[in-house]
Order: sequence, then C-alpha cells, then structure tokens
Amino acid sequence: MARGKRRRSAAKKEYRELDYELLKISAPRRETKRGIEYEVRGTSGQSDDPAKFWICRNCSLEIEPGTNHMVAWDVHRGIETRRHFHNHCWKMFQGRLD
Repeated sequence: MARGKRRRSAAKKEYRELDYELLKISAPRRETKRGIEYEVRGTSGQSDDPAKFWICRNCSLEIEPGTNHMVAWDVHRGIETRRHFHNHCWKMFQGRLD
C-alpha cells in the first residue's frame, strides 16, 4: 500500500453507563407565549436541600422533590421572574410571570 493509504485501526471507545439524570434535564430553549419571550428549561427536580420544594405557578400545587418539571423566566425582565411549572401546566400556561 502506498504511504498515507494505510488503514488505521479505529480508536476503541470506552463504554459508559447511560446517566438517566442527564436525560431528565433539557437544553434551554426560547418560547413565545402571548408576545412574551421566555427562556425555558427542564429540570429533574433534584436538590441538595431535601427541605426545598416548589409551587407550580399555573396550578398553585406543590411540585414534589425529584419530579421532572419546567423552569421559565421572562427573557426581557430577567431571571428574577423565574418560576417553576409542572410539565403539563407549562404547556397550558398563557399568562405573564409576575
């Protein structure tokens, strides 16, 4: 074989277990509802503080620790407007974050 045309052995890939916690967290995205642009991301609901809990902005019910849910904030007003939502409640939400 001519030089440069040799077959190179493929690098062996190391096997890693699938991290299910990473699958629960989504990449941030932007959504517009009623003319308001929101930064939205999914979260696994895991917290270092076991006493921490969240109240869904749409239904006003507690989001249980460890429950996948959405976090959203008004892009123009800033992260201070960040609120937590059940996944279904975020889909239904059409209001404004106060």
